[in-house]
Amino acid sequence: MNRRLIALASLSLAIVFLVRVWVPSDRAMRTIPALPDTRFDYTLNDFRSEFFNSQGQLEWLIEAPTLTHESSTKTALIDAPTVLIEPNGSRLDARADRGRIIRDEDIIILTGNVVVRQTLLEGERVITSETLHHNRRQRTIVAETDVNLTEPGAKLRTERLRIDLDSETLEFYDHVQGEIDMDRRADDGPASGR
Repeated sequence: MNRRLIALASLSLAIVFLVRVWVPSDRAMRTIPALPDTRFDYTLNDFRSEFFNSQGQLEWLIEAPTLTHESSTKTALIDAPTVLIEPNGSRLDARADRGRIIRDEDIIILTGNVVVRQTLLEGERVITSETLHHNRRQRTIVAETDVNLTEPGAKLRTERLRIDLDSETLEFYDHVQGEIDMDRRADDGPASGR
């Protein structure tokens, strides 16, 4: 009797399995898209996002009242963005009227009244420009069009500025003008050679 019961249960399971395979089910047709699905246009309010490098260190922190994603160009347009570049390192605080993130190229472009601030040991460095391009892959920042830089002991104006984040160097190009205090020691008073 036990063998007949086991055989009957096995046969019942086999029939259920075959019916399940042959009869279509609506559950098999459902798909869940990966989020965010970049095939769609969308707008986010009170946007905040963190971007990390391959070592897991915070590289960008972006905040904005609105972010609008355009699926056809794979770019995101940002209104009045605040961008912290390397907040745990040399920390550059950038603000602008508008911004654009080009997702496939890891580039952020800030336009309109761009102001970049960096705290130094002897004060603050302020860079102003109409445009600023930050390339995460190359680890460079390029400011173009009427770039002004002020920091303790220096005021410079140029058409183009390039910052290399790895070497922490600033390079000035095209019509560089300015004043540099050659002796920045506060106890000596004003420098004699400007």
